[in-house]
Amino acid sequence: MKKNSMIAGIAAVAGLALALAGCSASGASSASAETDTINAELWYAPSTFDPARGSADADQTVARLGFDTLLRQGETEGYVGGLATDWDAVSASEYVFTIRDDATCSDGTEITPTVVADSFTYLTGLDDSGAQTWQTQAFGSGDATFTPDDEAGTLTITLSEPYSQLLGGVTRPGTGIICPAGIADPDGLAAGTVEGAWSGPYTLTSSKAGVSAEYTLRDDYDAWPAWEDVEGRPAETINLSVQEDSNTSANLLTSGGVDIARFYDSNALQFEDDDAYTVEEFASSAYNLVFNESDGAMFEDDQDLRTAVAQSIDPAGFNDAGLDGLGTSQYTVNSATYACALEDESLLQTYDVDAASQELSGQTIRLLIMTNWDSAAEYLAESLRAAGAEVTITALDAAEWTTTMRTEPNKWDVAVAAENATTGLIAPSIARYLGPSYLDGGTNVSFSDNPEGVELYEKGIAAEDADEQCGYLEDAQRSILERVDMIPLVTDTHRMVAREGFATYVFSGYWDISAMRIVD
Repeated sequence: MKKNSMIAGIAAVAGLALALAGCSASGASSASAETDTINAELWYAPSTFDPARGSADADQTVARLGFDTLLRQGETEGYVGGLATDWDAVSASEYVFTIRDDATCSDGTEITPTVVADSFTYLTGLDDSGAQTWQTQAFGSGDATFTPDDEAGTLTITLSEPYSQLLGGVTRPGTGIICPAGIADPDGLAAGTVEGAWSGPYTLTSSKAGVSAEYTLRDDYDAWPAWEDVEGRPAETINLSVQEDSNTSANLLTSGGVDIARFYDSNALQFEDDDAYTVEEFASSAYNLVFNESDGAMFEDDQDLRTAVAQSIDPAGFNDAGLDGLGTSQYTVNSATYACALEDESLLQTYDVDAASQELSGQTIRLLIMTNWDSAAEYLAESLRAAGAEVTITALDAAEWTTTMRTEPNKWDVAVAAENATTGLIAPSIARYLGPSYLDGGTNVSFSDNPEGVELYEKGIAAEDADEQCGYLEDAQRSILERVDMIPLVTDTHRMVAREGFATYVFSGYWDISAMRIVD
C-alpha cells in the first residue's frame, strides 16, 4: 500500500540508516569485497521475536533469520529440505520427517526430533491469534500429535482431521523451530534476549525498539537449504533499519545508505534498467475488504448492504491510490497465481455508485486500516461517502491492527485485510472467511456463518487427489464471493532491489531474507 512519510523527519531515519551503513565498509559504490555487512530495511518494527506469535510482516521476516523450518519453498516449485532431509506424506493425516543429524541450536544443543516436537507442541499450545494462524496453516483445523524417534531420527505428525496442505504449511516462518532455551523463557524469547533460542543462521545481537535490529551469523551454522542458484556469501552482520517512506528508501539505495530495499510503488521503476542494480519481483499481499458479520454487527445477515459497499468501490481506483497502479487484478481471496484460485470476474460486484447509494445513504461505517496507508484509506472512505455513507477511519500500527481485526469486532465494521500472498497455499486464505473466528479458536476474520462453505473447504483439505482438492476449494471460494463476505481489491507486486555487490532472491514467489548475499 502507499505509505506516506511520518512527520518525525525523514532526515532522522536517513541519518540512522547511513550511520548503520557506516559501521560496515559499504558505500555509494560497490565495495562488496571489503564488507561483511548487509544493510537492509523493514517497513515496520517487529512486535515480537517469537516466531510462533508473529503476526505482522516484520515479525515473519525476522523469524526467517533466526529460526529454521522443516522445509523451505523450492526455487521454482515444490520443497527443499530445511531441518528435514526427507519427508513422506503417508496420507492426508500422517506425515513422517527425517531430521538432519548435523543441526544445532545457537547454544550448541543438538536439534533432535524431540526438540522439533517440543517446539511444535509449544506452538499448538499457545492461545494467541498469531499462533492460531500458524497452527491452521501448518496442521489444519484439527489436533496434531507429534511423535519423535530420536534413535531413528524421525518425527511423525498425526492429525485428527485430514489436512493435505501440511508440507507447505511447515515451510512458513511461524513454524520455525524454537530451541529448548527459548521455550523455557517465553518472555525472553519474545524480547529476543535468549541466546540459546535460535535454530537458524542468525542470532539477534542488538535491537532498538521501533528503530533497528542487528543480526550476527552463527560461526557454527551449516544447515543452509540446498539452493542451486544462490550465489555469493552470507553476511556476517545484517543491519535492519525501520523505514516507512519509499522515497527515502530510493534515495538511501542510490547513495549507498542501504544495500537492499523493498518497494511497493513506482520508486522501484528507476532501478529496473540500471545495470548497477538487480530487481526481483513477487506478489506480496492480497488486499481484501472484510465485512464484520459478528453478532449484532451492521453487516450480519445483510447481504444487500455488503453488496452495496462492493458496488461503491472500484478496485482500479484503489490500485491507483494505494499502489501507483502497479498492482494486479484479483478475483478471489488471494492472488490469481495460486493453485486452485478462482479467476472469474463475474462473481464480483459491478462498480455502480447509484445502486450502492440506495442501501448506503445515511449509514455510518467504521473503517479499520493500517497506519501509513493514508491515500488508500481516503480513497475507500471517499468512495463510501460518494454513495451517501458517513465514514470514520481508525488507522493502527501493524500489531494493533491485527489484534483489533481478529479479536475486537466491536470496534470496526469494514477492514482492509492484507492477506499474505507468498505462502503458496490458498487453503489458509479461504479459512480467513469460514468457520470459527479467532475468538473461538479459528482464523475467520469476517465472523461469517457459512456452513456450506465450511463443508466444501473441509472436503478440499481432506482430498489427496489434486484435481478433487481444487474442485472443492474453488467451490468454497465461490460460496464466499456469492455471499459477499469479502471484496477482493488488488494483489500488489513488490520489488526487492539490490545495489551492485549484493544479491537477494525470490523462491516460488516468496522472498527469503536469509538468502541475501554479498557478491564479490
